[in-house]
Amino acid sequence: MLRDSHDEIQKMGAIILGVSLDDIDTQKRFKAENELPFELLSDSDKKVSKAFGVLNPQETYSQRKTFIIDKDRKIAYIFDKVNVSKHGEEVIEVLKKLRNTL
Repeated sequence: MLRDSHDEIQKMGAIILGVSLDDIDTQKRFKAENELPFELLSDSDKKVSKAFGVLNPQETYSQRKTFIIDKDRKIAYIFDKVNVSKHGEEVIEVLKKLRNTL
């Protein structure tokens, strides 16, 4: 889980931000309930989801994807499928491979 890998990911110089269509109050509850050590951003106007191409056609939800963005603000890697239980480990492995480009 990203939550459980947060410290190691941070030590690698990466920052985790979660984005969803939920309003801020819903995100605060979700963050507290799941003890998340990273920030959640509200995309209630759907601009971020549209820009990243993750909003479904009915605009009712965003697909769960992870984007690794490099120091030049370009997408360096996309996880199209996220397995929540293994995702922290997967992100760490990709960050190690991309270490020189981030």
